[in-house]
Amino acid sequence: MLFTIHRYIFRDLVKIFLLTTAILSLVLGLGVMLQPLRQFSVDPVRVPELLFCTLPVTMTMVLPIAALLAATLIYGRLAVDNEVNACRSSGISLLTLIYPALTLALLVGMATLLLSFHVIPNFVARSESIIKSDAEAIIYRNIEKKGNLGKMFPNYLIHADYADPENHRLFGVAILYLGDQGVELTITARQVNIELQESDGSSQIMLTLHDMMMTDIENNTGAGKKVPFSMPVPRLLRDDIKFKKLDQIKAIQENMMLFSPIRDLMESIRRRYQAELFFEWCDGQLAQKKWCDWKKGEYHYLDLSQPDHYLRIYAHGCAIRPADTPSANLIGVGAEPVEVAWFRNSADRPDRIYRSQKTRLTLTTLAAQPVGRLVLEDVQWNYTDDEHPFNLANYDFTEIALDDKIVRAAGSLSLSGDVLQDNIPLHRAKPSAKLRQQYKTLKEECKELAAEIIAEKHSRLAFGVCCVSLVLMGAALGIIFRSGHLLTAFGISFVPAALCLITIFTGKHIAEQNPENIVLGITFLWSGIVIVTVATITTYKLLLKH
Repeated sequence: MLFTIHRYIFRDLVKIFLLTTAILSLVLGLGVMLQPLRQFSVDPVRVPELLFCTLPVTMTMVLPIAALLAATLIYGRLAVDNEVNACRSSGISLLTLIYPALTLALLVGMATLLLSFHVIPNFVARSESIIKSDAEAIIYRNIEKKGNLGKMFPNYLIHADYADPENHRLFGVAILYLGDQGVELTITARQVNIELQESDGSSQIMLTLHDMMMTDIENNTGAGKKVPFSMPVPRLLRDDIKFKKLDQIKAIQENMMLFSPIRDLMESIRRRYQAELFFEWCDGQLAQKKWCDWKKGEYHYLDLSQPDHYLRIYAHGCAIRPADTPSANLIGVGAEPVEVAWFRNSADRPDRIYRSQKTRLTLTTLAAQPVGRLVLEDVQWNYTDDEHPFNLANYDFTEIALDDKIVRAAGSLSLSGDVLQDNIPLHRAKPSAKLRQQYKTLKEECKELAAEIIAEKHSRLAFGVCCVSLVLMGAALGIIFRSGHLLTAFGISFVPAALCLITIFTGKHIAEQNPENIVLGITFLWSGIVIVTVATITTYKLLLKH
């Protein structure tokens, strides 16, 4: 008889639980996916698959609430029909009647933990693979519908006149790079070829820009016939600790470079450090007087290589400019302009001589390899065999190769050994304020990530543990208020559910935003569950007395 009663109660609990879970998951899932789907213009055929992939994300919050509502509704109906009193009159204790609810609570708690630590990361990765496999088609659909890619790529706005999906091309392309100061770089191209590439487990969209023109924030221009350009495939959901498996979280805790936001910040520091190391190397070369065969004497000069030729720059020094864009001024000897000798075939005599009143070195990482760029303003130039000068407002030398030692030194800059230790390995030049600020930002991000990992582990565990307290409290409240009505059950169960959710999310936020007060955040995170548990124990004591 007891087994029959338990089966009867548990069957009704499961029916209400599954129905509530399905409805709430669908509603919340649509809400979570609506904005990303609109942003990416995903193929409608893929929408059901993406919704299915993100379903576990919403179910983590839905399961405890659905179990709570089911327990409140079913035990409320048992109480209003006097079935609880009948069972107690037959010698069946109240605690025995709660066994089905306790069983459901334990099952839901284990399911929540399983979803949080293992299932969600797999499904999120699957949704990202759908986006990656459809990346090119998404680009073409957005161009055909809107003429641009909206906010699909972080820091980039891309516009095009029209797309040619069959030949993987865009025409009339404008790319705007958005930095701290707004639009910092504008790139236009007559035609862009698109290719999706996989390397080291990551996907890149390779763009080949034909007849490219580039203008930076200081109105300096550059050009190229065929320039490579790469961008990461856009993510449907941002890389977040809450979408990681437990073993991935442990690995990130030991090596934060495995987390893409930290890795991206570190790469930006390496690019900046590489530029400043390049400028320091240039200044070191210019500090030495060397014998110049062509001029027959000792001069301060710097040799830089370009494809098929090289430049010899006569200047006194190279000073880093205090700007967000990495660049350095070349300083002439006294009041003399900087002189640039352009050598093609002969190492004995240059083909052209350039004299510039304002000369600047910059470093760009938009191409596949980091390359230098020499910008000349207010230029006079002439062929070596012709003393008649030509005047130019400005002139650029691009594709300047970097010394291998500089590239290796930038690549060896480490998070734990350099950034977290405030070690900027420059020997001659003083690090720029921008580089020091990047160090500070990354250190703060690492502290926040460490706190976020701890808070994430506690919040996942809290969602699983709270299921037991919430379901048992729901059963007790249903018996006390004696109502089998759905709206009444929902209103009654809302209070303990809201208390647990508010304390979990608020405590997690406090821990993440204030790493110094992480103990306070974790304590607040568990406080709601402790209150509900104490209230549940007290409520059952009162029920047993009456």
